[in-house]
Amino acid sequence: MKERWGRHVFHCPYCHGYELNQGSIGVIAGSELSLHQALMLPDWGPTTLLLNQAFDPRADQLAALAARGVAVERSLVKSIRGDADVELADGRTLSFSGLFALAPFKTTTSLPQQLGLDFDETPLGSIIRTDAMKETSLAGVFACGDAVRATASVALAVADGNLAGVAAHRSLMSGGIAHG
Repeated sequence: MKERWGRHVFHCPYCHGYELNQGSIGVIAGSELSLHQALMLPDWGPTTLLLNQAFDPRADQLAALAARGVAVERSLVKSIRGDADVELADGRTLSFSGLFALAPFKTTTSLPQQLGLDFDETPLGSIIRTDAMKETSLAGVFACGDAVRATASVALAVADGNLAGVAAHRSLMSGGIAHG
């Protein structure tokens, strides 16, 4: 999936669902959270949830998927070929316009740990804990974007960066009087 990420494999239905232009969509399950992606995506095209042995849906979850028109595929994913062709362990190949998968978030630098910042655990990984103004657990240190949100959204990262920048500036004014 790595070489297809951002072109044919995506993480966010709201960011990329429309790009598939009502084409067929596959959701490769990594956990039960993938159910939510599969339930959102039919508004952008016919959707198949590839369980990939990640979880076994309950009866109520299967009913919700059926109500949204989501096909459920239980065969294990063997490989991905071409742009978004999924080869299954049973020998079949399913072709999709695009694939969705939930990727766990991981900070790619050790700086937050070196600073002793607090983290929050989310279903998608660890994020740096911040307050409403994006200040971390270490006074005067601010964080934003994907490091503080488990959404990987450019729009939210930009907004967080703006807020963190304003808050950092305010913290430097008047001898550190930032709040009020």
